[in-house]
Amino acid sequence: MKYALLQWLACPACRSTELGLEMRRTRTSSPATRLDPDTPGYDPTSGTLQEVVEGELRCASCSTRYTIEDGIPRLVVSPPRVVASAHVSTHFDASAPEWEEAFLDLASPLGPSDYLGQLALDVGCGFGRGAYFAARYGAEVIAVDVDPEVIATCRHNTRRFPRVHPVQADATRLPFRPATFSLVYAYGLLHHLEDPMAVFHECSRMLEPGGRFSLWVYGPRQGTAAALSALLRGITKEMPSSELLNVSRLIASVLRLASHTPYRLLRHLPGMRSLISHLPLHEHHRWPYDVVVADIFDRLRIPVTRTFTREEIEARFVDEGYLDVRTSMRMGNNESVRALGTRR
Repeated sequence: MKYALLQWLACPACRSTELGLEMRRTRTSSPATRLDPDTPGYDPTSGTLQEVVEGELRCASCSTRYTIEDGIPRLVVSPPRVVASAHVSTHFDASAPEWEEAFLDLASPLGPSDYLGQLALDVGCGFGRGAYFAARYGAEVIAVDVDPEVIATCRHNTRRFPRVHPVQADATRLPFRPATFSLVYAYGLLHHLEDPMAVFHECSRMLEPGGRFSLWVYGPRQGTAAALSALLRGITKEMPSSELLNVSRLIASVLRLASHTPYRLLRHLPGMRSLISHLPLHEHHRWPYDVVVADIFDRLRIPVTRTFTREEIEARFVDEGYLDVRTSMRMGNNESVRALGTRR
């Protein structure tokens, strides 16, 4: 954990900002880029940054203690209910343009310049793709996920950026001071939650006036891919993870043969693109096989609790007091909704 993170933290149990730090083990690294000389823990003379590897945060108000393990603060009030994700092993090659293109597609209308100089909160960060690119574009990023293995993967994938701060935390009880962030984004999170609007409100609470909230959620499911996913999820929901992983590999292999390869070969032929765009999950032809397997595993294991129309999302932004609300549909095998609003 980098010392700079302390200035933004609050106790998730009582909301107090009085958190004391006890260090048990630290390490010193040499960031690839020079930091602001006033960055806590940074020695501008040697160009080294000290971080807390093992330790504890203690709330002065309610005495709750939170461990710091492997450099990650574990700011959860109670043990989380975690659904296993196959993306814990996803280590992406950021030099492949597909990863950046997909992130910018989800984040639209935000572009790279919109992250420069921002203090950003990545809620439900997963394996860290969003945090990686937001940091590369110039943001300081606090990346949050409740799954201890997933947040460890995020830390690995963003390790080159000294201004990325992975935190294990619950999105329903974010451990940060209110009105702290200039940008909050949550991509692919709300449609998996039991109470998505409570998390929407919690994210809004984190934004400073004039800050922006960027969102991507599933729209109403339809088409072949949605029907197959619903059928398979019903069959596999009680399946052990090892068996489900084998099923996911089989499905990925079939998709590679029957959907991805035909789409890749035929999409540029006159009159064919519209026809083959109905192939199930054809957009996944861009991804490595292991990523396709992990995505299928997550679709079958992690339930979709609800979907959202464009009108519902726009109304929620307006009800929360956002200005300049912009929504758009992301088209593919299933429609999904992107939204951006400015906090009043």
